[in-house]
Parts: sequence; structure tokens; C-alpha cells
Amino acid sequence: MKTKLTYLLGSLFIFLVSFQQIKAQQKLIHFWDFNQTLPSGGGGGDSLGTLTSPILPDFTMLSSAKPGIVYVRTKGDSIVDNGSGGSTYYDYSSVNYPYFTTSDSANGNVFIRIRNSCVGAYLYIHAPTTGYSNIHFNFSISASSSKGAQYNIFSYSTDNGSTWNNLTTAMDTFNVSGVVMPDTLLATNSVTTGKLWYPVQINFSSDASVNNNPGFIIRFATAGSNAAGTSGNDRYDNLAILGDTAPNGINEISPQHLYSIYPNPASDYVTVNGLNSGAKKVVIYNVLGQEVNVEEKTGKEFTLNTSGLTSGVYFLNIAEELTGNSSVIKLIKK
Repeated sequence: MKTKLTYLLGSLFIFLVSFQQIKAQQKLIHFWDFNQTLPSGGGGGDSLGTLTSPILPDFTMLSSAKPGIVYVRTKGDSIVDNGSGGSTYYDYSSVNYPYFTTSDSANGNVFIRIRNSCVGAYLYIHAPTTGYSNIHFNFSISASSSKGAQYNIFSYSTDNGSTWNNLTTAMDTFNVSGVVMPDTLLATNSVTTGKLWYPVQINFSSDASVNNNPGFIIRFATAGSNAAGTSGNDRYDNLAILGDTAPNGINEISPQHLYSIYPNPASDYVTVNGLNSGAKKVVIYNVLGQEVNVEEKTGKEFTLNTSGLTSGVYFLNIAEELTGNSSVIKLIKK
């Protein structure tokens, strides 16, 4: 028992050291924590990530490139919905990071889940990397039980989905029963089937065509005999795309240029707080990417009239005139 415990503690230490090194060296490009997906609080029941309403990132450096997650079903009645009790691995919404002002626990720590049957379906993660290199993809996975789809089979595209490439052994550490499987993750394993979260890292740095690429997409299919079942689901949280700033790349948004809003959910007005008092353009988009309001603002704190918005999810794009930086914040209207 002592030897086994020592081994587990040593493995955890190695993982934490590796994670801290990635955190220190790389910049967050896109991040989905799913805490603001509807229904609020992770009640399940909504079909998320449709072609007309992709799941937009909770943080992105490249909002104009339209990153998003889309789930495409080819057979069966599977859906993506949400649940509560998400992961703390790769939690860039934590107060330990400058990207957000509230922690997962304050927002309910919601995850998304792919419900059976899910055979023949794909989850597409549109993740442009314009201005970045040395791309990594981190996320957390869990399962409702051993009835969830056994495997996730990954591929990626560098030409906006025209062609697809399999992962290589340089990109991942996947194995199934001790056999290296370059593109196949054992989704239901001894950790995940206990409804615990398992951290996954995919390293795309070996493929230079992924760098500085506006058409980069990661996709995976659920597979195995359980994928055709009528119960069970695989669960995902804290999807993060990270990289290094490429030469002549875009500027990173520093903590001084990030914003918070309250109240959220909003009724008639919201207050926006930041640390830059310069002029800025504030655009409100609906989930279809359509502009619904545009205002010019100045000051570190300002208010927006949201009384004319119908109930639903919106996104604020705050573009600073002086720096050229922009921030995207999700807003829920009651």
C-alpha cells in the first residue's frame, strides 16, 4: 500500500509540475468552461452546439475568427446538454488566473455531456490559431457510468474541414489496455466511470501547419458498442486551446484589459468594469452572431441599457481604440 501510494503521489506531482510549466509558458487562446450554458445551473435538456448556434468560448483571443463548438448527429437522437459538478483540471475560470473574476464554484461548475445513442456523431471544435504556434489542447473527461461510449476517436483539420488528419504518437499519450493508440482515447476507464474527472492533453506542436492557422479544427467521434446504447453519456469540461505568440502575431490581452460585468444574469442594466479608461466600442451580439446594439464608451466603469433585449444569451465585444485589444464577455438576459 505504501508503495502504491508513493507511486500515485509521485505521478500527481509530475502532472502538477508539467501543468504549471505549460501554464507559465503558454497563452490561453480559446477556453470553454460551459458555466453559462443553458439551462442555468446544469439542468440538462437543451440541445447545445447546433450548426446555427455553436457553443461560443467563454474566453477567446480571436473573437472575429468565430471559434465555436458544433455537434453534428447523423443517426439516433443523441444530444449535447449540460450538468453540474464539473472538473477543476485546467480551470482557467478560477480566481488563480487573470482571465475571469469568478470561480467555477460561483458559477455552478457546469460541464457538457454527449448522451447515447451517439454512434456516427461528431463534435467539432473550431479553434483558429492565427498569430500563435506550439498549439496544445487540454480538457477534462468523465462519464456517467460504464454505459457511456467507450472511446473518443480524434482527428484534426488545417484547411477548415476539407481534409482530416489522424493524430500521431507525438501528439498524445493515449493507450487502450496498454497498447498505444495514437488517435483513440479510452473515455470510460477506472477513473471516469466513477464520475471522477480525468485530465487529457493533446500536443499539436509536431505539425507546423497547425500554427498560425485560421482553419484549424479538432473533431472527435464517440465509438464502441456502448455508443449505440440508449443510456449513459461521456462528459467534458474546461476545453482549452493554448499556444505561444508567433512572430509578428497578434497582441495578447493582458490582465489590465479584461472586463467583468454585473449583474449577470441581467435585467434592465449592467455595469461593466475594467482597468483601462480609454475610449472603446461595445458591440452586443446574439447567439447567431448578429449585432443587436453598438455603443461608444469611455472610462474604467460604464453601464449598458439591456432593457430592450429579449431573454437569452448574448456576447459583449469590447474593443479598445488605443490598444486595439478586444475582450468577449457572455451576458445572460433574464
